[in-house]
Amino acid sequence: MELWNSLEHRFGQSNGAKLYHQQKEISKSVQENSSVAGYFTTLKRLWDELNSPSTHLGCICDCVCDGKNKVTKFLGDQRVIQFLIGLNDVYGQARGNILMMNPLPSLDHAYSLLLQDESQREVYMSPQYPSDGASFMAGTQTKFQQRNNNQN
Repeated sequence: MELWNSLEHRFGQSNGAKLYHQQKEISKSVQENSSVAGYFTTLKRLWDELNSPSTHLGCICDCVCDGKNKVTKFLGDQRVIQFLIGLNDVYGQARGNILMMNPLPSLDHAYSLLLQDESQREVYMSPQYPSDGASFMAGTQTKFQQRNNNQN
């Protein structure tokens, strides 16, 4: 028991410099060239690292004031906002729609909405026919028409 207490005392204490670095990484995280899923995964990893030293902070008492749920909701809302802040500007409309929801959706729900928006963007932005094939067909039709005109 003494050994475990000693190890927890040495390594279980939160390190101010480490917490500072983790918060700084989270605050400067932006989507840039990543997909929504890639950006979310990066943030989720950082949040998990931030939470790892503070696992002993969980409250196990029976609360009659609903304080635990309020704090949990507040922290969840903070993560939703951090996630939305780092998104590229093309997601401005989706971001605005999410921010107008009352109450704010969970992080997972906001992520799902943004994935749907991203997939719709991909559908509208990808051409139905490859541009090379379409230009090839147009060039072939022009040559065919010229050959018919020459023969007449």
